[in-house]
Amino acid sequence: MFLQYGGSAMYTIVLHTLTLYEIFAYFFLYSFLGWVSEVAFHAVKTGKFVNRGFLNGPVCPIYGAGVVLILLILGEYAQTMWAVFLVGVTVPTLLELVTGWLLETFFHDKWWDYSERRFNFKGYICLEFALLWGLAAVFVIGVIHPAVKWFAMLFSELAGTVLVSAALAALAADCVVTVLQVVKLNQKLAEIDRIAKALRAGSDLIGKEVAAVTLAAQKGAEKVKDAVSEKREVWGERAAERRAKAKARIDEIVKKMPKRLLRAFPTLSSKKNPDSVPLARESMEKDGRAGKEDAPAERKGEKDDPGT
Repeated sequence: MFLQYGGSAMYTIVLHTLTLYEIFAYFFLYSFLGWVSEVAFHAVKTGKFVNRGFLNGPVCPIYGAGVVLILLILGEYAQTMWAVFLVGVTVPTLLELVTGWLLETFFHDKWWDYSERRFNFKGYICLEFALLWGLAAVFVIGVIHPAVKWFAMLFSELAGTVLVSAALAALAADCVVTVLQVVKLNQKLAEIDRIAKALRAGSDLIGKEVAAVTLAAQKGAEKVKDAVSEKREVWGERAAERRAKAKARIDEIVKKMPKRLLRAFPTLSSKKNPDSVPLARESMEKDGRAGKEDAPAERKGEKDDPGT
């Protein structure tokens, strides 16, 4: 790092070959472009909009950090495409590994999982995506970056400093809000998990009683078997009632849950509350289906209403 005199700190502080302003400007621009690419990819894949990324705002910081680190590491060799590919394979893969591990360590949730792909490491990274990162780096540095650099340099020092400072403030606020959402999400998941465990414990208890009485009845008279059958029906009704109440309670919890993160990370799993995420997704899907079924009736009612 060294200083150049005669301007604001954003433009005078230089790290390797980039000024502080360039570092932050590229970080935010590529974070935004990364978010756009994620949204576009999942729109094509699922046919609907999903606000991708860990944060609420239209940014995926892992993309911005990845490109900035590649530029800083390569410096004057950023035009050497084989070097771009190698660094592009290494840096994003390490970022993905460290970020995934940190998120799981601090929040006890696994936000993405490559376990089903070949040559993966604990589900955090895999060879297939590492190679894709390298190819993407070649495309970004060779094709996209000249335009991004041109756009970043359109602003005056004052305008650039103000914009970057505002973006940093917004990012910090978004981080705080997102952490609070994750804490709330984990609290709701823990509540769902407790309900699931209580339901399973009750079902196991009833099941053991049914099995014990049934086995005993096999050795008894026909009247005893009839009595057991009646008991089994009663136990079955009670179990169904318990399940219905538990699902209703889970539905209430899910309605109050910050669901964006569950939609943004389809493979998210909870380390502390393993039963909760599938139950929450099931409730969300049921609520979504119910909304679609109700929508035509609501629209028809609106159309037939003479007051509209």
